[in-house]
Amino acid sequence: MSEDDSLPSAPLCALVPDEEWARLTRYPEQTYLAGRALLRQGDRGTHVLALVDGLVKVVRTEPDGRQRLLGFRGRGEILGEMALQPESVRMADVWALRKSRACIVPAQDFHRFVQEAKLARPIFELAWNRMREQAELCEGVVHERLALALLRLVTAAGEGKQGKHCFSLTREELAQHIDVGRKAVSKALERLGPDCVSVGNRRIEVVSVEGLRKVAGGHAAG
Repeated sequence: MSEDDSLPSAPLCALVPDEEWARLTRYPEQTYLAGRALLRQGDRGTHVLALVDGLVKVVRTEPDGRQRLLGFRGRGEILGEMALQPESVRMADVWALRKSRACIVPAQDFHRFVQEAKLARPIFELAWNRMREQAELCEGVVHERLALALLRLVTAAGEGKQGKHCFSLTREELAQHIDVGRKAVSKALERLGPDCVSVGNRRIEVVSVEGLRKVAGGHAAG
C-alpha cells in the first residue's frame, strides 16, 4: 500500500463536478454544535446530509450495548445514504466533533440526483472503501494502526501537514475505533511518543503528521 492509499477515500464532492455538488448544497442548511447528534441510529432514512463544513464521528451501538467508532467524516461528505434503501433505518449515530454545517437533502431528491448524475457506482465504491478502511484499522501492530487512524482523522478534518491538530476524543474512543482495549491504546500512544501525539483526558493532539506517516507506512507495508 502506498502512502496515498493510507488516506481516507475521496469524499463525494471530489467524485462529482462542482456544479453537481452545488445542487446538493442548495438545500436548507443546519448548524450542529460540537457534541450534538446529526443523525441517530434506528431512525428512518428520510434524508441525507451534505456536510458543508466541520468534522463528525460515526458511532454504532451493537445489540450487546458495546459501541464502535466507525470513522470520521469531513467537508464534502454525504451522511446517512445507506439508510435510504427500502425498509432501512440508520445503522449508526453521527456526532459533531466540531461546529459543523450540513444541508438537508430529502431522500426522494437524493435518489433523483444519483440517477441523473449517474452516481450509483461512485457511491458504491465510496461505501466499499469505507469498509476497507475499517478492516485495515483492525489488523496489524497496534501503534501502527493508531497512527493510521490519527492520520486519517487529520485528513478528514481538512487540515494541512503543518502545526498541531487538536481533537476532542478519549482513549476509549480510539480503542473502539481500532478494536483494541483501552490499555493497548495507552501503550500505543506511549510508543508513538510526545513528538507525534499529546494526550489529555478528553483531548488528542497530533503534533507531527509526518511522524504519523512514517509509523503508518510501516503498517501499510505489513
